[in-house]
Amino acid sequence: MNLPATATSAELSGDLRIYSAPRALVRHIQWSLNQIFGYPIELEWTQQRMVAGSVATEYQWRTNSAVASKIASTLKSWHYLRFEVREFPTPGGEGVLYRCTPDLGLHQAVTGSTGDIMIHENRIMTSLNSHRSYESLRESLEVTLGIAWDKELEGYRLGTLDSELDKRISI
Repeated sequence: MNLPATATSAELSGDLRIYSAPRALVRHIQWSLNQIFGYPIELEWTQQRMVAGSVATEYQWRTNSAVASKIASTLKSWHYLRFEVREFPTPGGEGVLYRCTPDLGLHQAVTGSTGDIMIHENRIMTSLNSHRSYESLRESLEVTLGIAWDKELEGYRLGTLDSELDKRISI
């Protein structure tokens, strides 16, 4: 885990996984993340075999302030990125997961201590009240769970997990 020495007493932790980003955006992404965290971070980029000219990276953090939403809103502005940002639950609190793809845009979900997506009662009630058919209700719940984002990102997750086949690159 890449943590600065000043973050040892942190209360929040999370991770960022950029599954594909054009090489041309790497320095912009790095600069933006440095601004969000308030200190320089080191990212190791690997070639993303699924998209020509793209790279991938992962980063884990600990900090005293919530940063996942800042990271997600910053990265979504670059249309060509595929990424996930997760802020892990704290004792007595929930976590959050952001997923983004060029075709689907940004998805946000609340997560529990096991990492499962949690759907709050008011969200379920809204779906039940506004959808009369089974198919319509099913589509609404699939969007709430982010199933389309999972399906689109799964190939990229698998493509970046086999790091022995990836060549480390310096940018």
